Amino acid sequence: MKRSSDSSSSVELATPIEELSLTTLRKVTWRLIPFLFVLYVIAWLDRVNVGFAGLQMNADLRFSSTVFGFGSGIFFLGYCLFEIPSNIILERVGARLWISRIMVTWGLISAGLMFVRSPAAFYLLRFLLGAAEAGFFPGVIYYLSLWYPSAQRARAIAAFMTAVPVTGLIGGPLSGALLELDGLHGLAGWQWLFLLEGLPAVILGTSVLFYLNDRPETTHWLTPAERDWLVETLTAERKACLLKPDIRVALTDIHVWKLGVIFLLVAAGFYGYSFWAPLVIKSLTGLGNFEVGLVLSAISALTILGMLLNSYNSDRTGERAIHIAVPLLVMGVGLVGYALLHQPVLAIIALALVPLGHCASFGPFWSMPTQFLTGPAAAAGIALVTMIANVGGFAGPALIGVLKTRTGTYTDAFLLLGGLAVIASLLALRIGPTQTQGEQAVEK
Repeated sequence: MKRSSDSSSSVELATPIEELSLTTLRKVTWRLIPFLFVLYVIAWLDRVNVGFAGLQMNADLRFSSTVFGFGSGIFFLGYCLFEIPSNIILERVGARLWISRIMVTWGLISAGLMFVRSPAAFYLLRFLLGAAEAGFFPGVIYYLSLWYPSAQRARAIAAFMTAVPVTGLIGGPLSGALLELDGLHGLAGWQWLFLLEGLPAVILGTSVLFYLNDRPETTHWLTPAERDWLVETLTAERKACLLKPDIRVALTDIHVWKLGVIFLLVAAGFYGYSFWAPLVIKSLTGLGNFEVGLVLSAISALTILGMLLNSYNSDRTGERAIHIAVPLLVMGVGLVGYALLHQPVLAIIALALVPLGHCASFGPFWSMPTQFLTGPAAAAGIALVTMIANVGGFAGPALIGVLKTRTGTYTDAFLLLGGLAVIASLLALRIGPTQTQGEQAVEK
């Protein structure tokens, strides 16, 4: 009889509501995350493949370090100018239509970089690429807030954003291999790279129209019970948000600006790493283009593990600030370590800490805006944070290019960027409470 009682109690561990929530979120995850993940891989590849192209393009077109750094970073000026308007449009017309438009446009421009022959053309197309892609990342973050309760959001965002290191995992060897097509049909290897890595965005962009649903209410792949539970849960959280769903409120909220400034400081170092790492590693080791890709691939594999573990623990504990601050400190140590260490193996190990720390902070960090913003305010607030942060995306690569030209080394630039990352880590400890009013209300 006792055995029967024990068996009965074990079966009743999960209530019907808990089982419903687990089933619903599992369906949402399998439906959305793999697809959005692939889209972001393509987006990130087209954003940073200029770093690999530079291994050949700079010599072919006689671009100096200053020209290459400015051209790499000017992407973010276009991105920043159109970030907020693009995300507001996405909130109004729906993610399905707007993400499709974004991807097709940026894919065509990215492929068009194969025709660059002068610094002016390089600057123009990189600027237009940023303008075209504006709204994609913050749009997806906002889109995920329409599907995931806040307690599960950091893990969902981290799973989506593992596309960043995965792009390094597969994109490094891929880009290195495409450079080996140099001379095929009269095209340089860097031209093949831009062409073959740009066209997938056009193809996948059209598929978005047929695959995504704008909101849970319009799904056909959830049962009525699953759909009702998800809609009711998310509606309750939105009603408990600390701020009204007003765009002006979001654009003037101090917490939004704090988040933007924190990631502005670290985006400079991270994008500096992203665009310059192939050139830096080649200068340290003398490896070929494909071997440089393999080194970056190994770094990316470590980064993926750090992202998933930190985001899981942040959701499990409900704590955000420390789970942002510690990774950013690791990033700062990596930048400073690279600048001070002269032995190639040690310098590369230090360099590996940059994406590891930066990417590990993604899940906790990007889950925060939608904890106190909802509706149009959430769309505008996420876009504002991204816009401010991407000012650093322009400054970092350009700064490295200028200082490399003047000093002949990367030391001064990486010391400065490392100091900014340490400051960002300290600021992250003061970004507010670990739980929002909305989360507490749902728990009760």
